[in-house]
Amino acid sequence: MVEVMKNDEHRHPSSMDSRGEAQDPRRGPANRPKDKRSVPTLRDSDRTILCLGKTSKTRESGSSPKRETRTKEEKPRSKVSGRDRTAEGCDNGAQCGEPGLKKGALALKPYRRYEAREKELILKTVEQTHEMTGQSVEEVLGKLGISVASYYRWKSRAAKGCLDDVIKLPYRKAVPPTPEEVLKVCGYALEHPEMGYKRLTWQMVDEDIAYLRPYQVYRILEENNLILRRDRPNEGVLKRPPEPDHPDQVWYIDLMYLYIHPRWYYLVDILDGYSRYLVNWSLNLTMTAETVTLTVQEALEKLPKRHVTEPRLIHDHGTQFSSAEWRSFVRGAGLQDIRTRVAHPESNGRLERLHRTHREEGFSGEELEDYYQALDTLEGWSYYYNYRRPHSALNYLCPIDYYRGDPAMRLAERERKLREAFEARKAYWGSSEKRV
Repeated sequence: MVEVMKNDEHRHPSSMDSRGEAQDPRRGPANRPKDKRSVPTLRDSDRTILCLGKTSKTRESGSSPKRETRTKEEKPRSKVSGRDRTAEGCDNGAQCGEPGLKKGALALKPYRRYEAREKELILKTVEQTHEMTGQSVEEVLGKLGISVASYYRWKSRAAKGCLDDVIKLPYRKAVPPTPEEVLKVCGYALEHPEMGYKRLTWQMVDEDIAYLRPYQVYRILEENNLILRRDRPNEGVLKRPPEPDHPDQVWYIDLMYLYIHPRWYYLVDILDGYSRYLVNWSLNLTMTAETVTLTVQEALEKLPKRHVTEPRLIHDHGTQFSSAEWRSFVRGAGLQDIRTRVAHPESNGRLERLHRTHREEGFSGEELEDYYQALDTLEGWSYYYNYRRPHSALNYLCPIDYYRGDPAMRLAERERKLREAFEARKAYWGSSEKRV
């Protein structure tokens, strides 16, 4: 009886050696080279492996005696494809006598959401590791990549039996648009088929047609099959200079080819980087450095006041900007000259987008027959672009509002109109219910 009790005391030796590694019955610590690991430390790079570290002091007191005989109740070790288990009578990676975790069961990844069963498994793993290795809970959590706050929050919720995440969806109480507003939105959308729903929303507010939020306009257009859907272009890497914080701090300069029967002309544009305001433009017969310098000089003369070293001029590597005349002009005017990266038009992307807008909206559907007709068209289009056309980068305000106006006041005015329309809409539906 005493002999059986002694055998039971040594039946479950520790699965960790003095170096904190799992023992392999095929290559024990005495047989394997010192510079080789008996168990690979990483089998799957996509899954987090729990490193147990060093054993606690209670497990460092010598090696456990080996069993010389196997009792009848013990089952022989199973062999699958020539691979033995990590320790005799033990499951993978767990202390003898306790069921081990399934390989890769944790599957920890940063910024992912865990289900209740996964949180319960993580809590159990941390507790087992803390008991087996003597490491602090903070050390174990640091190796797992889980914050201490999350662990104790999960532990507190597990005690209450509510480990599932409670996702609260935002609720927005809104009064539906009136039938008259729906008709106005649909009619305005049909008049402007190339305009997106956000620009359509704020332009209707500014023109006192309908006072609705963008999501309300989107629902109306979607229900009436009037929503505009464009193919998104592939976005490349865009590296640009620091963002300007006031008007006339940064100007973008570029040239554009424009065909006017029977030849090509060259349009020089100067765009303010802060407000997207088209500061100046010129339509030229040539694309020499003189045409660019004269256009910039005219823009400088329009400024009421100019700071030193401003505006900074951003442009590409065209021959106009590498000439001696241009360098002399920049030096004499006290300006700062900035060149974009070579073969990288995205560095001057704001002006490139303006040229695309020229082609899509300014000159679309109109064939320019002569030079003077083109000048009249450009005059009308530049005024509309600066004073009437909402810009998505400016909270759907016009460039003039940011260039020489007060954008905060304009946004406050919009909110006032929307609040008044909400109250009127609420009163309309309230009176309709009373009549019914």
